[in-house]
Formats: sequence, structure tokens, C-alpha cells
Amino acid sequence: MSILKDENMLLQSIYGEYQGLLRRIAKTLHVPDMELDDVVQETFIAYFENYSLTWTDTRKKGMLIKILKSKSIDCLRKNGHYEKVSLSQEDAANEVALLANYVITDPLDVILEEEAVLMITSEISTMREEWKEMAVLYFLKQLTIPEICELLEIPGTVCRSRIYRTRVCLKKILGPSFET
Repeated sequence: MSILKDENMLLQSIYGEYQGLLRRIAKTLHVPDMELDDVVQETFIAYFENYSLTWTDTRKKGMLIKILKSKSIDCLRKNGHYEKVSLSQEDAANEVALLANYVITDPLDVILEEEAVLMITSEISTMREEWKEMAVLYFLKQLTIPEICELLEIPGTVCRSRIYRTRVCLKKILGPSFET
């Protein structure tokens, strides 16, 4: 009786720990709200029937997510929730609007950033040698001051001074629009 009670408590703790995560993942997989609870429940049932309850947290989590993805696909296939391809202009506009939700970085920002890096690197190549080192190590590679001191075998005060002079030089060359 005590073994059954311990197993039941273990099942409840696993369910309580992972059910919120699985619901969010199922939602991102476009499982309809009406089917969400069923898919999550089926995921736990499949896990409890086939896998060890005493696995490490990472193995449990990974296996639950893998089962959930499979159950989500099954649900979408069974209920015909896959979107159909359409040639209508209205549908195309809606699809483009949906894509905006998934685009994290504006491509124009990426292009401008790449151009700025090219401009900065070309200006850095014309600087004094010790400033050039600081610009590359601190601003481009983003090493910390202690890392730079160790690499160049210089004291921290010298490093900070060179970084300051490099920053001033970059601001003069590149103008106020470039913050370092």
C-alpha cells in the first residue's frame, strides 16, 4: 500500500512540475484550445505507461516534450487543423501579418549593423597600434578588462586608459551617432 502511495505522490509531483510547460509548448505547436488539455493528458499517460518515474529531471523533461510533440502532430492530423495553402490575396496578407509575430530581428537592422561594423573596423585599422589592440579586444571581441590585462600583460590602469583614449578616438572619427 505504501509503495502505491509513494508512486502516486511521485506521479502528482511530475504532473505538477511539467504540466504548465507542456501546455505552453502545445500552444506554440498550434494545438487548438479545445484539444490542449487532452494532448497534455495523453502525453503524461504515455510517459507513465512507458518510462521510468525516477529518471533525472532533464531526461524526464526531454522525453515529455518529445511525446508532446508527437501527440500534438497526431491531434492536428486527426482533426484536420493543418492550414491549407491559398492563392487569395487576403489570405496572403494575413500570412504576412502572422510572420511579423515570428520575426525577431528586422533584416534592415542587421544590414545596418553589418555596415556599421565594417565602417568601424576600417577606421580602427588606421588608429595607433595600442589603441587598435584595445578596440579589437574590448569593443569587438568584448573581452573584460582583466582578460585584456592578462592577455597583453599590462596593468589595469594602463588598460583602462587605453580603452578611454580608444573610445574618444572612435567618437571623433565616427561621430555622435556611434555609441561605444
